[in-house]
Amino acid sequence: MKKSFILCLLFTVSVLFASENGAHSVSLSYGLLNTTGASVMAANALVSYFGGDKEDLKDINLLTMSSFNVAYGYELWGKLETGGILTYSYVGSGYNNHTITFMPKAKINWINESNFRFYSLLAIGTVFLFNSEEFKANTLWHLSLAGFEFGKDTSFFMQFGIGQAGFMAWGVKFKL
Repeated sequence: MKKSFILCLLFTVSVLFASENGAHSVSLSYGLLNTTGASVMAANALVSYFGGDKEDLKDINLLTMSSFNVAYGYELWGKLETGGILTYSYVGSGYNNHTITFMPKAKINWINESNFRFYSLLAIGTVFLFNSEEFKANTLWHLSLAGFEFGKDTSFFMQFGIGQAGFMAWGVKFKL
């Protein structure tokens, strides 16, 4: 309950600071090796290591390890951006689960030039995991330690981190 309150408070504060003077942006990205895909890989590794039944191994494919991400950002000032990330992933491989994650985010631009940005990002939120038989909600996060963005009004980016948006994610960002 406390986590949800803090997340809502963070998102509300970012909206309060939003004005016509700030820079709004939307980005679309593809992430590879997200948290849910990594959990399938870890389960397979444990089964293999401890000599489990080969039938318990789940198939790993590119779709299982992928996230499709849409993000909104509002630049409070040159070094700090807030907003949110919405991710979708499908975990096939015998699980047949869909995940939708909404995570409020904070992004720090360590270098913020007109055509280049180097940044780190932290997002924490709720994941909804569902299939035809069940629906669950949990807390999930994403941390990008190193992100590189090239361009001005339309920019391309690549980031490296760990979490639901993918170990490696790349995409395009549009200023509104």
